[in-house]
Amino acid sequence: MKWICHYSLLAVIWASLYSCVWAMVLLTASTFAHAESASLPEYVQPSEVLAFSGSTVRKRFFFSVYKISHFMAWPQETPDDPNELIKLISTGQFSQRVEIEFLRDVSRKQVEEALMDGIERNNPNIDLSDIKNEIARLSDGFDSDITENSRLILSRVNVGKLIVYFNERKIVETDNSELTRALWSIWFGQKPIVDNKALIANKMQ
Repeated sequence: MKWICHYSLLAVIWASLYSCVWAMVLLTASTFAHAESASLPEYVQPSEVLAFSGSTVRKRFFFSVYKISHFMAWPQETPDDPNELIKLISTGQFSQRVEIEFLRDVSRKQVEEALMDGIERNNPNIDLSDIKNEIARLSDGFDSDITENSRLILSRVNVGKLIVYFNERKIVETDNSELTRALWSIWFGQKPIVDNKALIANKMQ
């Protein structure tokens, strides 16, 4: 009888500990999920599902400057020719996002000059005075010079609207379609500054 009582007491203690452990696991999981959801920046919650298209690294004089990734709400039917895919991206008919992760420290001025250099080489014989002013306004949105691992997001929302985020903070929102087209031409124009075939590699698989 004593052995049975002792066994029953151990069973009760074990059941209590087991319940407590599972309660703690569930509480921790719930807390983590809530924290993860709360920390998600606005640009990762688009109204449309944007599929990853590809990524590559921008290099300058053998130095890796940034990693760039492209996402888009692709139509069901897409061409097989990579050049036609790039043309489709350039039309701006579908919501897109470009994510840039800096791999080294750069100054605000260097970013501004690099963006304008890419725009100018892809838009010859066009007056870019207004675009240059808009790029300067975008640059003003950076708090200071840009450090390694900083992130710049260009979100082309609902075709006509451009929203720019720096380190998860919105710095520009505009309906200036010419600015958006000019920015996209840096990577998807006639003279892209990166291997834009790599930016659609995932669609070619």
